[in-house]
Amino acid sequence: MASDLTNAGTLVLWAAAAYNIGFAIFHLLFWRLFRWPDGLHSSGKLNTAITQTLNIMLIYCFALYGATLIWAAMASITLPHLVLIAGAGFWLFRAALQPLLFSMRTGPSVCMAVVFLAGAGLHTLGALVALN
Repeated sequence: MASDLTNAGTLVLWAAAAYNIGFAIFHLLFWRLFRWPDGLHSSGKLNTAITQTLNIMLIYCFALYGATLIWAAMASITLPHLVLIAGAGFWLFRAALQPLLFSMRTGPSVCMAVVFLAGAGLHTLGALVALN
């Protein structure tokens, strides 16, 4: 995919990169949004540590994946479509977990499910463009 911003594949890579980096930033805000670690104390010391560690690792994965997509767009590298399919699968799986783990009776929860589905669609689009 060329680094030309008029190229549809490049635009999709940039959009997917921004999507994932946006989630890295969102997860960085968890300490403030959910008043961590104080907000986690009731779950116990071990669960507090596990939750924060998993969140940090998720931030790392989102940032690395987003940076990989930026690198591919800027260096005119064609990513294997499986890289984008993996991203689509991640976001689709996350959308499927939303109604199982969170109440879908609130606007923010429904909104997050839609955002996750949009991410799955964006990465699927990228994979389709990469196949052509």
